[in-house]
Amino acid sequence: MSGDQTQDSLAEKRWLVALAKGDPAALGAIYEMYGERIFRYAYRMLGNRSDAEDATAETFLRVLKRANELRADGAFRTWIFRITRNLCIDKMRQHKLLELPADAQYSCGEDKTALRITVQQALKDLPTEYREPLILCDLEDVSAKEAAEVLKISVPALKSRLYRGRRALRDKLGGTLEKLK
Repeated sequence: MSGDQTQDSLAEKRWLVALAKGDPAALGAIYEMYGERIFRYAYRMLGNRSDAEDATAETFLRVLKRANELRADGAFRTWIFRITRNLCIDKMRQHKLLELPADAQYSCGEDKTALRITVQQALKDLPTEYREPLILCDLEDVSAKEAAEVLKISVPALKSRLYRGRRALRDKLGGTLEKLK
């Protein structure tokens, strides 16, 4: 573990203990540590800002509600990503509409934005079993072990899904990327 990760881990443990004791500043500190990553994960899963904001807020509401159950043993990160994943899956079940991100209409003339939208759409079109490992491991830099725990699968199963997901994404993007060149 690097020095920064050790610092983060110690800070996380202190704030989780403080949250369990009712310290009002603790949730804010935990949000500072995880809020942006949870939002990005939810956004990549759901594809729109409003739903991602809702999922992020609900995630931290659940952290607050379960403050007494939390263990400061390193499993918190896995637990918080699992909460977010489950909320995103519920939200996707609620409305199965496939839509472009809200910002797609504003700047579609720019190649970089067009490429980002194309990649987001291709990622969204992948089966969930491939999309989730790609988002966790490749976009959120979660370790294979942690991602497997979040998804409740074995590490070899995760690696297999990553391989297949990357190949499927490359296949989906192959023709589209040529058009953007």
